[in-house]
Amino acid sequence: MSLNRESIQSAIFKYSYKENHDQPFVLASGKISPYYFDLKSLVFRPAYLKEIAEDMYELILSQMKQPPGALGGLTMGSDPIIYATTLYALERGVSIMPLIVRKETKDHGSQKRVEGILDGISGKTALIDDVITTGKSTLSAYHELIKIGAVIDKAFCVVDRNEGGKEALREHGVELFSLYTVDDFKEK
Repeated sequence: MSLNRESIQSAIFKYSYKENHDQPFVLASGKISPYYFDLKSLVFRPAYLKEIAEDMYELILSQMKQPPGALGGLTMGSDPIIYATTLYALERGVSIMPLIVRKETKDHGSQKRVEGILDGISGKTALIDDVITTGKSTLSAYHELIKIGAVIDKAFCVVDRNEGGKEALREHGVELFSLYTVDDFKEK
């Protein structure tokens, strides 16, 4: 299915993946792990972002009966992937709206937590994230998107760390799919 699997995996190894068993990393979830992914250092490289968008779009199509009406996720990890994937879809004649969830409500202007064009979204919304550990960030986006009427039963990420995120999302009726898991990168 993957158009760019080996290229992206090599780039993640080169730019985004660190493994250190002697000095483990503190993750956004608060967990300590010897495995760390900084996918921003990859998705800010346009050529690799394009490859991720292509593969993400194909993964989404393979798991949903029809293309979603929107892709949504919590800023900042999901932003480049959402924008690139929706643009890739548009090049193929498929309109998917991007929805970005702020970490906190805007304290001025419209005081929105969800940014995007909400009028005219048809179909389901799919959640997007770069890396999922416990699912906390993805669930934060889920709860905000549900409040505005989104229908969500699928989530997609580049890397699933296999640390409970899939199970946490499943408790909310959301099935998680990933391009990779941590096992694709652990030193053997």
